[in-house]
Amino acid sequence: MALLAAGTPAPAFKGMNLTGPEINSENYKGKKPVVLIFSTTRIDPSQISAVKTMWMKHRDKAEIITVSYKLPSVSAAKSFMMSLGAKFPAMFDPTQAVYKAFGVENPVAIVVIDANGNVVYSAEQLETKDTKALEEAIVANIK
Repeated sequence: MALLAAGTPAPAFKGMNLTGPEINSENYKGKKPVVLIFSTTRIDPSQISAVKTMWMKHRDKAEIITVSYKLPSVSAAKSFMMSLGAKFPAMFDPTQAVYKAFGVENPVAIVVIDANGNVVYSAEQLETKDTKALEEAIVANIK
């Protein structure tokens, strides 16, 4: 399955949040856009730091959520996120159900969903350390 294209209704999703209560896409509908950043298979402190900076900058306009499917352990990941001061939502998707629902095959990927629940932007195989491309996609696609 290919990555969902702009104009496609976003599938509903929910899952474990490493930094707070369960993430449920229904909680954002009609309120604000959602940016899903599908991560690589390893925990990268520089990526967490970059997402934290983007989240702090844009959190009033959009919810930025990272999605990952491979962790050393949930408790270690939660502790690590806390030690870095990361408070943005970080979804753990061990069965890759959310990856599959959005057609993500080659992380790093980004999907921007508008407040009405429609995909307005999607891209795959972004360079993890190229946070400029991620931020440009966020700025250009959140209203």
